[in-house]
Amino acid sequence: MTDVKIILAKRAGKVGQSYKDFINNPFQEKTVHKLRVDCRKLRGIMNLLKKTMYKEDYEKLNQELKTIALMLSDLREIDVLIGLCDATAKRHPDMSDHFQEMFFYLNDERLKKMKQSLEDMEKENSESKVEDVISRIEKLEFKQDYRAAADMAAFLHVRMEKKYQKLIAAYDVIELKDYEHVHEVRKDAKKLRFGARYLGKLTELDHKAISKEAKKIQDEFGAVTDHHVNAAMLEDYADAADDEAIGHLFLKISNLEWSK
Repeated sequence: MTDVKIILAKRAGKVGQSYKDFINNPFQEKTVHKLRVDCRKLRGIMNLLKKTMYKEDYEKLNQELKTIALMLSDLREIDVLIGLCDATAKRHPDMSDHFQEMFFYLNDERLKKMKQSLEDMEKENSESKVEDVISRIEKLEFKQDYRAAADMAAFLHVRMEKKYQKLIAAYDVIELKDYEHVHEVRKDAKKLRFGARYLGKLTELDHKAISKEAKKIQDEFGAVTDHHVNAAMLEDYADAADDEAIGHLFLKISNLEWSK
């Protein structure tokens, strides 16, 4: 087995383990996050390898991993929101007398989203998707031009370098108010971060520095997009809450997010 296949197989195994951990205990925020991150890591590695893979293999694997992660997106969003509200309650404990009621409300909402995620996973037979990812990677064949270790390493060196240059160029000119563009650059940073982290050692590039810089951009732009998403979600919950006091508290926290 080649070095690249070993890396892919190991990451696919991590997806399988994280999937079992989530199914066994979907109440834990960390099991939701871990499964999504492990899917993202494998997709980031494959993104660097895309041109070396046959189209059918890449599209099938990428879509299965994306589908698994998307079924958890609403659950992950409310976990992030609960974390934000918790931090706000600790920083501003006297902002409201209704924090406890708000957290009861949010945890009820989380339970609904958790059940919906589990239903979606059962309906989509997500376990078979995970098994297919692992099996397909075990049988994966690269295109003829990239099967030799030296050819693969040369390809990865050039592709990683180009992606890094493109990311830095985009970062240097971006307008932080352009939320959609910020979101797209953040996704590129995620892909490069994990691709460089796991495949960079096969090149002569300073892959640790590339991965570190990509993570820095991901984190910076993540804060921008999180503020945008969280503030909008808080406004939606304010509109939906039957309890006026809880709705008012959601709006106060939303205003804090918009002001950042």
